[in-house]
Amino acid sequence: MTHLFLTSSIGIPGVGESIRASLGHDKKLKTAFITTPVEGDSDQSDLSWVDEDRLGLNKNDFLTFDYTITGKSLTQIQSDLSEIEVLYISGGSEFYLKEKSNESGFEEFVHAFVEKGGLYIGTSCGSIIAGSDMSPLKQLSDLATISSPVDTRGFGLVDFTVLPHWGSDNFKERWLCDES
Repeated sequence: MTHLFLTSSIGIPGVGESIRASLGHDKKLKTAFITTPVEGDSDQSDLSWVDEDRLGLNKNDFLTFDYTITGKSLTQIQSDLSEIEVLYISGGSEFYLKEKSNESGFEEFVHAFVEKGGLYIGTSCGSIIAGSDMSPLKQLSDLATISSPVDTRGFGLVDFTVLPHWGSDNFKERWLCDES
């Protein structure tokens, strides 16, 4: 059975609890907290949201450890993450994560993990990249950290585009920008 949870933030009260309740058990779950999207976020001045998301996971018995795919090979990722039960992809830069996924083969790992029944949780960037097309976000994203041509293809875990934070005051300027 495939378990995908795509959210804006797991640090929001009730989100982690809702995911745990839908799983139907209270077993502690070894969770890789993929920090790579955070590395690509050009605004590093306030990363409290990362800590809030980590806390939202940990207080619901998702036992997290931070992991980056940057500079890793597919073989190393497969070895390092061979015993996880949950793959959590944090917020940050979806296009930076895609660039690092292309370099490392991470997308192949994600597909194999999900196909074997692993639990995928994405917040913000992790939700966006789960879709098949990220092109609607290209004009809204800060691409300063991207070194190669922008790849707008998502992982294709779902056949729709996720637009997290829609209507949020913190993201209103980003979503409602007028390019005309």
